Order: sequence, then C-alpha cells, then structure tokens
Amino acid sequence: MTLTSWLLLGGLVQGLLLLTLGPMALIPTVLVLLYRTVDHILMAYNITPNRYLNGVINARYSAQTPNADGTFGLDPAAQSIVVFHLGARSNHPFGPLAPGMRDLSRRAIAMNKAMAADPVKYGLLGLSHYIKQESVAGNDTMTVYYLRDYEALHRFAHDELHMEGVRWYAKYAKQYPHIAIFHETYLVPKGQWENIYANSKPTGMGDTWFPVMGKDDAGSVTQFVRPIVDIHSGPLRSASRRLNMPRFYEQEDDDDKYEYE
Repeated sequence: MTLTSWLLLGGLVQGLLLLTLGPMALIPTVLVLLYRTVDHILMAYNITPNRYLNGVINARYSAQTPNADGTFGLDPAAQSIVVFHLGARSNHPFGPLAPGMRDLSRRAIAMNKAMAADPVKYGLLGLSHYIKQESVAGNDTMTVYYLRDYEALHRFAHDELHMEGVRWYAKYAKQYPHIAIFHETYLVPKGQWENIYANSKPTGMGDTWFPVMGKDDAGSVTQFVRPIVDIHSGPLRSASRRLNMPRFYEQEDDDDKYEYE
C-alpha cells in the first residue's frame, strides 16, 4: 500500500469516528498535533534541546580499521573489508503485508540477531538498513553489512540458520513469485576504500565495531572499538590521500580552503 492509501484509510477511520462521536472525535488529533508543533518550534528556536542532534558528532571524521590492540596507525584503509548487500522486495498489491513476507522478515531478523550475537565468529562489523524510495510503496528494503573477511561470511551462509532460510525460499518461491530477493558481495582490498562524515551520527561504516585483543595471556578479543578518527590533518584529510592517489593531491590542496572533497 502507498502513503496515499494509508492517508485515505486514516481519513475514513476519522470520518467514521466523527459520525459516531461528533466533534469530540477531533480532540485527540488536535492535541497531538498541537503538542508536536509546539515541541518542534521550541527546538527550532533553541529554547529546548534539539534531540535530533543526540548522537551527532559535530566534526569531520572518517572510519578506519584499528590495529589488533585497538590503536590506529598512519595508513588509511589499512585492512581489506567485505561489503555485503542483502535485500528484498514485495511485487504485490499488499506490499510488505503480502503472503510470505512475514515469514521472510522473521527469518531475516533471526539471521541478523545470530550474526550480532557472535560477531567474531561471523566477522560482522556492523550493518545499516535502508528503504528504497523509488517505489511509491516504499517496500524495497536493503541491509548493508560490513564484514571482516569473506571466510566469515561464507561460514554464516552455510550455517544451519541461513540454510533453513534458503530451503524455505526454494520451497515457496513458486508459491510466492511476488517475493524478490537479492544479494551483492564486494571484496574491497586494503587501500581501496575511503569515507568521510561531517556533523553526522555514526552511520554506514562509521556505525561499526571492530574486535581488538586484550592484554590477557590468551590474546583473545576482550573489547570492541569504534573506527572513528579525526581527519583534519595528515593522510586522512582528503579523499585522494585516503586512497593514496598522489596524482590528485595538487588539486585537493588548492581546494583545501573550501574543505572540498
């Protein structure tokens, strides 16, 4: 269903309430709308704290891979990473409410929880969820996974939880031809990736956690660290330096006064 369909449905419900309760039915709507309007005006004029800034890092920063001990070296993109896209879409008039979509969603949630429960085993560094807006129904979803290496991803792909999902889809694919699924895998060598964030909450690779070793005799993972580092100086201050492409240095140096990327 599209946004307009939901609005029409809401209008119908409100109309039925008006017929049943009269003008009294408008009181909850008016009160909620008034509260939200006043709340946002107060934030806009800095009278109350802007909660939309909660978690925002007011600086320019980059996400870089830490060393095994949790420190950061001077080399950008010091390790290879795997970027994995997993998505689904319902090509059905009912969108996400179509037959089979609930079962698919339940399995996807269970898999994400399993990976997050043992990130060292499965190499999970972090993930971000996205909804594609090209379709008016907004029912095209994708999750971007950042992983340590392909071996860990392959290990999860052939574990029982994922294979159960594979068997389920193989069994019901003909029954639910409206369910589309896809994945893309990118193996990114060290030195061949870069990123920058400005006045942003941690997102994308910035919203990952890297396992690092403690000082115990076992040398096992004892903590996880954010990969966020300042980029105002050194090899991280421009895109070409983060990618070690000297042929672009001169132009970026000329544009430094604009903090241009």
